[in-house]
Amino acid sequence: MFDKELFEKHVATSWLGRGFYFFEELPSTNSYAKKMKDDSSLHGAIVLTDFQNSGRGQSDRKWFVEPDKNLTFSIIFEPQKADRFILLTLACALSIAETVYENTGIKAVIKWPNDVILNGKKVCGILTESQFSGDNISRLIIGIGLNVNQQAFYGELEGIATSIKEESGEETDREMLLAEILQKIEYRYRQWNQFDTKLVKQINEKMIGYGQWTNLLLNGKELEGTYKFLGVNEAGQFVALDEDMNVKTYSYEQIRVEIE
Repeated sequence: MFDKELFEKHVATSWLGRGFYFFEELPSTNSYAKKMKDDSSLHGAIVLTDFQNSGRGQSDRKWFVEPDKNLTFSIIFEPQKADRFILLTLACALSIAETVYENTGIKAVIKWPNDVILNGKKVCGILTESQFSGDNISRLIIGIGLNVNQQAFYGELEGIATSIKEESGEETDREMLLAEILQKIEYRYRQWNQFDTKLVKQINEKMIGYGQWTNLLLNGKELEGTYKFLGVNEAGQFVALDEDMNVKTYSYEQIRVEIE
């Protein structure tokens, strides 16, 4: 079982994760986070479970994980403005990719728009959901599923998912790993909040296909011709160059990179 006391002993953030809610089992940490009462600020709160029995990914895909093996948690943010959320999602992916590399020496990369890839397989998925009060953003919830010590994957994940232990051969301390991830995310959040252009550059350098000519899928259909993936811009939009040297921008709901 996740050792909350050990985690709290090692976490070194200023505000992220200082509100920490642990459950042995939940259907979905994102769903729970959305229902939490907000009599006071929940900015930076973490909801973590040892077993998420109804986890969801993009397009409501199921995310099945073994209990007591991984990190399945949601972060609650209360940002001032309702924009650039995909950039914050990618900043979280960057933080995880960096932490995985520092712990294993294996290069992890970001797959647009919300996955972390290790040795060609998915090690982490991220689901971002927002809540509004009228026209104002009240809560942004970023759900993260990171495969840590699980070594067998079934169903939709068979053959496409991996874990830190599967690739490194070493058991990873989940409490220490989470503390390291949150420290990086807190730093990246500050960059995001301050419109730091270095964040965009650092995200792009970690993205699969960045700077390459590739095929693109728009709403599931392959676009004609090839496109040079220019990464994301400061608004978090996907940017590509077509064969006529025209710059195209897309929202994350629309576009996918097709890498051989």
